[in-house]
Amino acid sequence: MVAKFTRQLEEGVLSFLLVFMTLLVFIEVVLRFGFNTGIHWAQELTLHASAWFVLFGISYGVKVGAHIGVDAVVRLLSPPVKRLVSIVAVLLCLLYCVLILMGAWVYLAKVYKIGLAMEDMPTPSILMALIPESMMWDTFKIDEEEPLLPMWFAHGPLLIGFLLLAYRFLEVLKKLVTGEWIEMHMADEAKEALEEQGIDADKVNLDDMSDDEEVTK
Repeated sequence: MVAKFTRQLEEGVLSFLLVFMTLLVFIEVVLRFGFNTGIHWAQELTLHASAWFVLFGISYGVKVGAHIGVDAVVRLLSPPVKRLVSIVAVLLCLLYCVLILMGAWVYLAKVYKIGLAMEDMPTPSILMALIPESMMWDTFKIDEEEPLLPMWFAHGPLLIGFLLLAYRFLEVLKKLVTGEWIEMHMADEAKEALEEQGIDADKVNLDDMSDDEEVTK
């Protein structure tokens, strides 16, 4: 139940961001070329929305095995060695996540302390209505005279995205250590191409197909 809800939540957030970016760019183009006007904060919001989409999509890609991996050598290894190599790869990925998280924490802490704000993007009115005046600057770093969106808030998904990515890699590591998986699940473009043509990739030897193509040539 929880896993299903989490999956639907992730897919919902990603779908919302994708649709939101598309509509925002469409509206901006219509206003700019059709009415010679525009939304001055649209470009900044679109850039950040696309960054949020990537940051949340990375962890989801690990979950569903959508990332492309270079496994030409790994495929030649025996299952025990393959699992060991995959464990080492996941540990290196976790190390990378930790380094990025440390850097993101330091960066966001400095941005929050200085009180930097976005150049054009205003703070949503609903947030302005919910935040008490006494907490406006002291807690959220929002200038009441010029209520631009705080940069720490806009860049916060950097920390959230890599926390989710680290969590997904920990899930993969658990499955590898327990023997549930013998390798990391990655996207197989060749297999997907065959399946798009209605061919069962599991019953096809790609090496034999390559030899047949060479003979035909």
